[in-house]
Amino acid sequence: MSSSEVLQQNDGVEPTGATCYKRVLGKLQYLSFTHSDISFSMNKLSQFMHSPSEVHWKALKQVLRYLQGTMQFFLRIQIDNDFKLHMYSDADWAVDASDRASTTGYIPFFGKNLLSWSQRKQRIVARSSTEAEYRAISSALAERNWVTIC
Repeated sequence: MSSSEVLQQNDGVEPTGATCYKRVLGKLQYLSFTHSDISFSMNKLSQFMHSPSEVHWKALKQVLRYLQGTMQFFLRIQIDNDFKLHMYSDADWAVDASDRASTTGYIPFFGKNLLSWSQRKQRIVARSSTEAEYRAISSALAERNWVTIC
């Protein structure tokens, strides 16, 4: 799914049955643990679970077709002597046109191995891209502190 593709709740298309949409999307949520490449799509499509339209169904079917073509790809654990924790973070300022909320994401690595990832909307609307980036760094540092304590 393209990050520039705009999906909206009220897109002018008649809502379809949400039960089947929720069922398919729920099963794909578990798959996103090993297929980090679909986590953005799952986040975006989950926002329309209560009243999906035909446009949302088409986007969900596009994700299913993508998965069918990339079944051989998955996360790999690499042997490495680097025992350092690396953390990367980023933010998109006011990316959601409906509520102007920024999106925060971070990815922790242990050596070359991915530990987890997170992407979510920020709760407070940032006044600048710098503020959105600081919030992303703060979230990443909180996650890093939690990982190093455990």
